[in-house]
Parts: sequence; C-alpha cells; structure tokens
Amino acid sequence: MITEKIRARSRIYYATHSQGFTLIELIILLAIVSILFRFGMPAFQDIMANNRMATQINTMVTSFNLARSEAVKRNQNIVLCPNDEGRCAKQPHWHNGWLMFVDNNFDREFDDDEEEIIYIEAAKENIEITSSRYRRRVVFRTLGTSAGSNASFIFCDQRGPSQARAVILSNTGRARVAPKKSDGKEWGCS
Repeated sequence: MITEKIRARSRIYYATHSQGFTLIELIILLAIVSILFRFGMPAFQDIMANNRMATQINTMVTSFNLARSEAVKRNQNIVLCPNDEGRCAKQPHWHNGWLMFVDNNFDREFDDDEEEIIYIEAAKENIEITSSRYRRRVVFRTLGTSAGSNASFIFCDQRGPSQARAVILSNTGRARVAPKKSDGKEWGCS
C-alpha cells in the first residue's frame, strides 16, 4: 500500500514536471531559427565588412600619424611606400601592405644598408587600397608636412563603390576619412 502511494506520487510528479520538447515544438523552433538565420546573416556579414573596412582605414591613418610624428621627432624625412617583399613597390597597390622608413639619402627608396625601417604593415585581405594619381610614395618632411599634392587612398571591398571610403592626406600632413568625394559622388573602385 505504501509502495503504491509512492508510485502514484512519482507518476504525478513526472507527468507534471517533465522536461524537453515535443516533436511539434522542436519543428517550430527549427523553423523560427532558420527564418532568423536567413534574414540575419546578410546583416551580420555587412557588419563584419564594415568593421574590417574601419580597421584597415584606422591602421592607415595611424601609420600616417606615426610617420608624421617620427619626421618631426627625428628631424628627418620619413617615407611610406607600398610593400613589395621588403622593397618599395613600383605599383600603387597599398593593399599589399606598406613600409615606413627613414630616408637618409632623400631618394625616396629604401636602401637596406643605409636606412632604418620604422614600421611594416602586413597585406590586407578582402580590401583593395589604391591611391589617387597612383601615388607610390608619401614623404613626411621634418616639419610634419606631406610633400606633393593632396592624396586620396581609396578603400574598396567586394561590396563595390557604394561602400568605398577614402583616407585623404593633405599637404599639411593631416589625414581624414571621407565616405564620399567633395562633390557628393562615390569613390571609384577599380
């Protein structure tokens, strides 16, 4: 008699306190998750692409600021150029990374035996960086100014010109980020 009461109580307990999903609940849950995944994934990919672009832009701006401050601090010309296996590249493809070095002989080329490398930036994945007027060098002089004309460094990814951004370097050596050209048009991606 006592054992029958215990069994009856345990059946009631398990019937009212059971855990888990029924098959119908599981199918509904999977349907909701698949709908959220389908609509949420493009937004997530866009967020990731925006973060990747912002990181690369910030890295270039930081490099310009470092080169400018090193030129003033060392009282020497500092050159940034696209990297081609430890040499300045002949093409203005900045997405292959860049070199920053002290230009002792004022030739704007890195010489292994004479000049010191300050910084090397690694190649960029999924982003193309080109410069306006196909600028292959940026020289910061001893007063922190950038020799030559203003330059734009255009960052493009797989999303095309609608999401392109540019770092604009002025003659004074100041770098700024621009989402569009001054006339409101989009930056061109090659």
